Amino acid sequence: MTNPNFKWKHFAPEIILWCLRWYGSTPMSYANLSDMLAEQGISVNSSTIYRWFIEYSPKLRKKLRRNYQFIQTDSSWQLDETYVKVKGKWNYLYRAINKQGGETLDFYFSHKRNKEAAYQCIKRCLRYYGQEQHPKTLNTDKHSSYANAIARLNKEGRLRTDVEQRQV
Repeated sequence: MTNPNFKWKHFAPEIILWCLRWYGSTPMSYANLSDMLAEQGISVNSSTIYRWFIEYSPKLRKKLRRNYQFIQTDSSWQLDETYVKVKGKWNYLYRAINKQGGETLDFYFSHKRNKEAAYQCIKRCLRYYGQEQHPKTLNTDKHSSYANAIARLNKEGRLRTDVEQRQV
């Protein structure tokens, strides 16, 4: 019996997952993966691998996030945003960082630097970590969007009731 997620695909699920793993974990191009498969006697066009990555990587990320906690969070998170250029356009990159270990817990891209973007970043990060791993302290800069986002999340009951915001 085949997996319904891979129904109507011309290649075995193992090959598709192998390509996703190698493309996602190494700095290989789609063409390099296509060449590697060709060496094994499997002819796959690089655009096919690209389509697999576009189709399956969001599903795979969601499944991995749900089943595995890669990072143990501390009781203190650092929230920060920076202005970065992506595909020739300037965007804001919001990040939630584990304060002690320095690992990025999650990130969020936005065209605007406003309270909605800050809210979405924090909400998205909280969704991936269980209630017991939610922070006691959120360290932010002095931008008012964070205070508004934290107040909104408190009102919705998504944050711990004793969470403290430190503006540094």
